[in-house]
Amino acid sequence: MAEQFNVEIAQRLKEVARLLEEQGANPFRVQAYRHAAEVLLRVHRSAAQILQEEGIEGLQKLPGIGESLARAIRDLVATGRLPMLERLRGEADPVRLLSSVPGIGKALARRLHDDLGIAPL
Repeated sequence: MAEQFNVEIAQRLKEVARLLEEQGANPFRVQAYRHAAEVLLRVHRSAAQILQEEGIEGLQKLPGIGESLARAIRDLVATGRLPMLERLRGEADPVRLLSSVPGIGKALARRLHDDLGIAPL
């Protein structure tokens, strides 16, 4: 079970790396996501178990997993989603993305999207 859970997370991290690479992102960032995926495939405990027992700090103790990657893994464990991956895939809800811009609430974001056809890139 622990292995399968980590395999699913690793697959998502590898997908992030692939999409970042296709978009010409910093090669070190791409490699960081690939490395984190490989680390999760080799660890003998599930990411969920590490989080439960040691918190996000436990993930950061894994080789090559810093604060940002630890948060991404935590989000995947907690919600099964990774907003960054959704944005990279182009699957994110445009209203939610627009409302993340400072000064734009949900109502204005909905109007911008529905009435004016504005969608984030």
